Amino acid sequence: MVTAPKSGAEVIPFIKTYVNLPTAIGFTAIYSKLCDKYDQKKVFYICTVPFLIFFSLFAMVIYPNVGVLHPHILVDKLAALLPAGFSAPLSIIRNWSYAVFYVMAEMWGSVVASLLFWSFANEVTTVDEAKKYYPLFGMGANVALIFSGQYVKWVSRLRANLPPGVDAWGVSLKYLMGAVLAGGTAMIGLYSHMQRNVMTDPACVDQEKQALKKSKKKVKMSLKESFEFLTKSTYIRDLALLVISYGMCINIVEVSWKAKLKAAYPNPNDYSVFMGNFSSATGAVTLGMMLLGRTIFQKFGWRKAALVTPTVSLL
Repeated sequence: MVTAPKSGAEVIPFIKTYVNLPTAIGFTAIYSKLCDKYDQKKVFYICTVPFLIFFSLFAMVIYPNVGVLHPHILVDKLAALLPAGFSAPLSIIRNWSYAVFYVMAEMWGSVVASLLFWSFANEVTTVDEAKKYYPLFGMGANVALIFSGQYVKWVSRLRANLPPGVDAWGVSLKYLMGAVLAGGTAMIGLYSHMQRNVMTDPACVDQEKQALKKSKKKVKMSLKESFEFLTKSTYIRDLALLVISYGMCINIVEVSWKAKLKAAYPNPNDYSVFMGNFSSATGAVTLGMMLLGRTIFQKFGWRKAALVTPTVSLL
């Protein structure tokens, strides 16, 4: 979206507000219904598989045909009639398949990496085990970020050996989505293995507790009732305020930063190489901060540790 025709970093807040937010709210409603109707195992597959199908279709079918699928002529006509302030929304319509890809990539992180993973982790990990294993999960995620960043960089550099006339970004995209599909398939395979062999093993999981969990009748609430229930908690309201404030800050910073990145790297492959290095650097720094964080919490306490992020953002 940032390097797309007649587009730029300024479209990101519009996508997040007018496309990503309604999609996230819609998914929340669907997820709530799925949890009422199916067990967690089926919900995992129902939520994960459509993402992998979409990413595969995008690389193999949608992207190679964007010239036909994107309504450039129609949007040019609309742009001539509408004020300049409509340029960002029109860019989303012009490059609609990229906008959908952006939303699906954002949702993948929220739905699969956060919601589904941690739901399963909470299901199989006791409170005492969590103290030992949860930091390892976090460190594993950031090690993956380092390696995936370098993979993105390697794939983007492949274009140097491609013959003239070949769409270099299209080739890069196939390699990238191939890795996503391979990783997603491995994830589903491991999840299935754990459900069949680990969750049923008394040496790994307390079967009595699992049976008790399943026997408990679920309290079914509508989306509105769930929202009302959550808003009654001061603790959850404060957490929500933290997340909203973080989202506002990161959006403002991201637009300015990515606008400069587009100026520095107008070619999608060059942009991708930079982002690959950036991901690896983020993973390495986060690993270091996770190790340092324990010392900061022990020495200064939660409040001062939590104030580091807003202070740095403000500066």
